[in-house]
Amino acid sequence: MLYTSKTRGEVTEKDLAGEFSKFVTLGDVEVHYEFAKGKKTDTLVVLLHGFGANTFSYRKIINEFTNYGDVVSYDRPCFGLTVRPKSWGGQNPYSFPAQVKLLDDVIEHFGPGKKVILVGHSAGAGIAAQWAVDHQNRLSGLVLEEPAILNTPPTRGVIGSLFRSRLFNRLGPRLVSGFKDTGLKILYKSWYDKSGITEEVLHYYTLPLKVIGWEAAFWEFTRQGVNSTIQDRLGDFKIPVLVFVADHDEIVSRTQIRKVAELIPNSTLVEITNCGHIPHEEKPKAFLQAVSDFLSQR
Repeated sequence: MLYTSKTRGEVTEKDLAGEFSKFVTLGDVEVHYEFAKGKKTDTLVVLLHGFGANTFSYRKIINEFTNYGDVVSYDRPCFGLTVRPKSWGGQNPYSFPAQVKLLDDVIEHFGPGKKVILVGHSAGAGIAAQWAVDHQNRLSGLVLEEPAILNTPPTRGVIGSLFRSRLFNRLGPRLVSGFKDTGLKILYKSWYDKSGITEEVLHYYTLPLKVIGWEAAFWEFTRQGVNSTIQDRLGDFKIPVLVFVADHDEIVSRTQIRKVAELIPNSTLVEITNCGHIPHEEKPKAFLQAVSDFLSQR
């Protein structure tokens, strides 16, 4: 069981959601999302958060993207307040292919037939790029912010086999229960200027960990690993792509980020100075200006 019901006196994602939170069922998943109506009717902007984050990551700048079209930000399965499914009929929703399929479902639900602008941060950039390489005719813009694309997932090879064994599957939720502490360390490591990590930031980053049973879902996500081909297909992009690299990113190798930009034939690399792993939170003005400059040339 990956999440438990309120009838047992336990906390679910919807218990924690505010009165203005919205959910939509796509496939086997009840997806938590935030939506902003855009000034253009022919374009949909999709914002994809990184590992351990959620829609809060974009909350303060989501309205800035309404200049380009309708905007949707959603919590990926295992993160935020998207309901952690305990069973499914098709693909495992915590797997990488299913996360790419969910992005497709989000696009078709909120912007059928529309042009698409994708903004993906860190691990979310990998999902955005995987969808984008096969749908370049739909894209009006692709933004890869601190892309975690060339790093090697720890769940491949022998380690991957162990993670998927019955023994590890039983022990897994206990093994990842310490992520509450590890996650905070990662968050602080993600910012160059630690003063930006306010009580509000801490609240929204840790809120999903109050869901009873989050450990089982997190373990399921962890053991699925990343089954992606995008690392070998970066040269297939024929559209302009904007890539961000921050000068003090301690989460994703800056060398790997620059390599991503080199492998994409028509990319623009923008460096954000005095900034850590999350430019759109730590340096929103510089981030938005670079995005505006890029999209104005499209």
